[in-house]
Amino acid sequence: MWRESGEEPLLVNPDDRSTIDDLAPSGDGPEPPPVPPRRSRLRRAAPAMLVAAGVVVVAVVVAAFVAVPYYAITPGSGLNVSTLISVPKPLDHQHLGGVLLTDVEVIQLHALSYLYYELDSGAQVVSSSQLVGNASNAQYERQGVIDMYNARQAATVVGLHELGYSVRAVPNGVIVYQLEAGSAAAHGLAIGDVVESVDGHAVRTIAGLVSRLGDYRPGTLVSLALRNLFTSARSSVRLRLGELRVEGSGSSATEICAGAGTDTSLQPLTVHGAPAECLGISPEQAYATVGLPFKVSISSDGIVGPSAGLAFTLGLIEKLDHQDLTAGLKVAATGTMSVTGQVGDVGGVAQKTIAVRDAGAAVFFVPPPEYKTALANAGPTLKVLSVATIGQAISDLEQLGGRLTPSSSSR
Repeated sequence: MWRESGEEPLLVNPDDRSTIDDLAPSGDGPEPPPVPPRRSRLRRAAPAMLVAAGVVVVAVVVAAFVAVPYYAITPGSGLNVSTLISVPKPLDHQHLGGVLLTDVEVIQLHALSYLYYELDSGAQVVSSSQLVGNASNAQYERQGVIDMYNARQAATVVGLHELGYSVRAVPNGVIVYQLEAGSAAAHGLAIGDVVESVDGHAVRTIAGLVSRLGDYRPGTLVSLALRNLFTSARSSVRLRLGELRVEGSGSSATEICAGAGTDTSLQPLTVHGAPAECLGISPEQAYATVGLPFKVSISSDGIVGPSAGLAFTLGLIEKLDHQDLTAGLKVAATGTMSVTGQVGDVGGVAQKTIAVRDAGAAVFFVPPPEYKTALANAGPTLKVLSVATIGQAISDLEQLGGRLTPSSSSR
């Protein structure tokens, strides 16, 4: 029969009638090998437990490094924009209050951090498609740099204009903001290029570029004169125009800039009965600043995106005017700024509200669509005001006790 010994079974001949004691060695014979000690069931389970623990450790390590297609938006900080704006020293005025720029942290998530931020009430988890759309991460970052460039330019033009300086922004080419995958432009242009002419014909506006390209048919080679938005370096490229086609149907239909004569399974679009040409870019309007009375420098301190436009504009006005527009209050602001003084929509307002609330701001300006979100996160002491234009923001500050020197056309 088999007898459990704890390690190896002991085989006893069933025909042998002797007892276990009879099997003990006699003093005359050789000593048998020692019997292994009995091991507990806990000792037996230890290797399995170690394997399981190792699997868990490996899973945690993998989860910490495997990226998932989500981002976390978390509260950033409130930064006084006066530290980012430089003007000639005789025109630089210091005030008790100030204007705060508010930002958010955008964090690429991994499998492990995803769970953490999903449970964080102060964070917002969004999918990659919600955040970057069809752009790659590198393209999205590049677009953020363009947005900040435009925000600084608009703040300079609008801020000086509100103070009565004869400065304006004039259209000066078309910025390549996004490239459509598979189009000719994706192989010949780069995000941040500015189209200045087509076959030697100057292009100043988006409408002008569309009109000029409308003179050609799909498959035509065109020569584009370019400049770099940031360095002003100039170059040129020859591209073959694509053909505009439709993929899908109904509400899911999308326009595709396909190579001429390719993708014949897609439905072609026509203009006045002829095939419609396309370049394969999403454009933004470029501007030149005219009539700048003195040098204004605005640093973004590593922050990208367009949402600092309103804060930069108010901060520049506050710095250049001897009156105190903020009335000694700590004023925070978020919102895009157009060259005409319009305040535009931004994202991450819940997290920005938390940031400026923690920074001790008394007032927070937000675009109208974000008012309810900001109000819900403001707490008992932060006053939230909805503004659609720079003029409205200035008027609200004056009602809070702020003062602005009346503009003079003599400037």
